[in-house]
Amino acid sequence: MGKLLLAILVGLVGAGIVHIAIIFAIPGQADNDAWSRLSRLGPLFQTVRIGFEEPESDRHAASPAGFVFVDPAFIDVACRFSLKDGPARLFSDEKTRFWTASIYAHNGDNLYSISERVALEGRLDLLVGTSEQLDLARIEGSSGDIPTVPVAVAGQDGYLTVRVLVPSESERPFVDRFARSVTCRPATPEEAGTTEP
Repeated sequence: MGKLLLAILVGLVGAGIVHIAIIFAIPGQADNDAWSRLSRLGPLFQTVRIGFEEPESDRHAASPAGFVFVDPAFIDVACRFSLKDGPARLFSDEKTRFWTASIYAHNGDNLYSISERVALEGRLDLLVGTSEQLDLARIEGSSGDIPTVPVAVAGQDGYLTVRVLVPSESERPFVDRFARSVTCRPATPEEAGTTEP
């Protein structure tokens, strides 16, 4: 009976130590979420590359800003945006064989995903805003003239990630051109429907 009580006591003390250690670790992890890591790579509305630019020997090294694993078969770019002053336009002027894009909330919740298979004409072109902002853009703006996919999100801040497949090394320059053309900017007054008559 004494050994059983000792085992229970040791288990409770061990659980208490683990619990306290987790509580002390939470602030450090809160400063290391995806939003914070992306903010170290660039300001709002700047498209940044996640991972190394090459060379071959560095592909397995840890990426900057704490992104531990970057698949060399993909080129990954991201940008943070704010909807406080209106919707954001996220697009690329180039086309490529395979890409996926995801929009995340500030806290990391996945809000929307799309790929070239379901995008209009296979193009990356999103107008992201709150429901009210997108309603105004649809009614008053010029977004109807552009093959843009409207994406309604809750909240004021978010980030976009785009992953582009590199099917072979000979195609890397073309895929890289697509990745470099990904643009993240506030919508123009015409696109947002906020121009004065």
